[in-house]
Amino acid sequence: MGIEEAKKIIMETFANTARRLGQSELIGYIYGALFLSDRPLSLSEIAEVTGYSVSHVSSAMKVLEGVGLVQRIKKPGDRKAYFVAMKNFGEWRSSTFYENILRDIEETRDNLLRALNEITEDTEEAQKIKEKIQMALKRNEVAKRLLLTIMKFKSEKEILETLERCLKKG
Repeated sequence: MGIEEAKKIIMETFANTARRLGQSELIGYIYGALFLSDRPLSLSEIAEVTGYSVSHVSSAMKVLEGVGLVQRIKKPGDRKAYFVAMKNFGEWRSSTFYENILRDIEETRDNLLRALNEITEDTEEAQKIKEKIQMALKRNEVAKRLLLTIMKFKSEKEILETLERCLKKG
């Protein structure tokens, strides 16, 4: 297998992941192109690599920037925007990636509590819905605690070493 075939497999993997997460495959292709690149890429370069139009790439890039998976870079004396992929834990920590997830977790919690407070009936159906909301609130709290714990670490290596120590103790 050649390098180009390996790159194609990686790009397809990211595209499939994006699809599974309910996003356009283009988001995965863009992330794959940036992940494989040794340098920042412009929108037109990304369009060339992915085979999509610059306007489609620009729209998808806003999603990737919004979740913190890519970062926009300006080069001195160049009006173009360039982009790099956040490739490791340290880069993700310095981006908005985890803050966005935390914000979603907290917003979900607030909405679940609001829904719970809206239920004033004392019927069997109301009780079932309350139980489901309570279960979702517990999962939400676990997700928040896990994320806050992960955010305390400085590297993937530190996370794995800590988990391995905990598993050996357990």
